[in-house]
Amino acid sequence: MEAKFIENQGGQNQANDWVPAKSFYSCKNGICNSCLAKHEDRKQLVLPLSKLKEPGFKIDLGNFLKSLAKFQRPVLFYHRNHPIEEQALIKFTGHENFEDSFKVIQPFLPETIIPATIISPYELSKNNRLKEQKLVLLTKKYFEPLGFIKLHLHSVADYHEYAESEKIGLLMMPLKDLPDYVQYAMNAEDLENVIPAIFQP
Repeated sequence: MEAKFIENQGGQNQANDWVPAKSFYSCKNGICNSCLAKHEDRKQLVLPLSKLKEPGFKIDLGNFLKSLAKFQRPVLFYHRNHPIEEQALIKFTGHENFEDSFKVIQPFLPETIIPATIISPYELSKNNRLKEQKLVLLTKKYFEPLGFIKLHLHSVADYHEYAESEKIGLLMMPLKDLPDYVQYAMNAEDLENVIPAIFQP
């Protein structure tokens, strides 16, 4: 089942997959195979950040990550009624293929093409350098102009702080960073200042 889009007064497509996502973080030791089978036609999870600050909301991030590793599809956290208009920052660690994520975020981007920057490690194996080159070529199909930097940013907090300084509107990160991002968002003084992010398995 695809994410259900709701047309708001501002004309932006809005989606909320928190109801189906509950089985991803409430199943003990990760989502069971029978629950996972119910989502086999779903191509993504699209989750409004506002849910993270609702009174009484609880989430088992360990179970969530285990489930999403089985799900193997992108997960987007975003602000409702706030289209993503500033550039994207893509964190490449040597393994990610962001093609599915690029497709998921298209309805949330403006009609005009926005810039993007890829952050990549200083040292990569020969095989991962080839993946890096493929990512550059792929990203150019969706974003323009494209920047490329080598930078060590170890924590999600460091990554978010750098993104704020560069006026970034979207973070693209590997799935393993999702628990730290959610924790960061839940502890943020002002959730509106948390930059939307999409996570690629």
